[in-house]
Amino acid sequence: MAKTKKMVSPEHRLFEKHPRHEGHLCELTRRREMAKIAKLAKGAKYLCHICGRAAAKAGSLCEPVEM
Repeated sequence: MAKTKKMVSPEHRLFEKHPRHEGHLCELTRRREMAKIAKLAKGAKYLCHICGRAAAKAGSLCEPVEM
């Protein structure tokens, strides 16, 4: 059986201030802005490496990873 390499991600920067965080899905969820979330998530192509939320544009996530 082949060994799989365990992914260890570095400590994320979610708790550090970063540009445009107020428009990221995690912040919109915290503020319960569901209409904005639905619009940004439609046709999702990216996942957030931190929280797992999905969005159509990478700029809507803190640490986007292309699906």
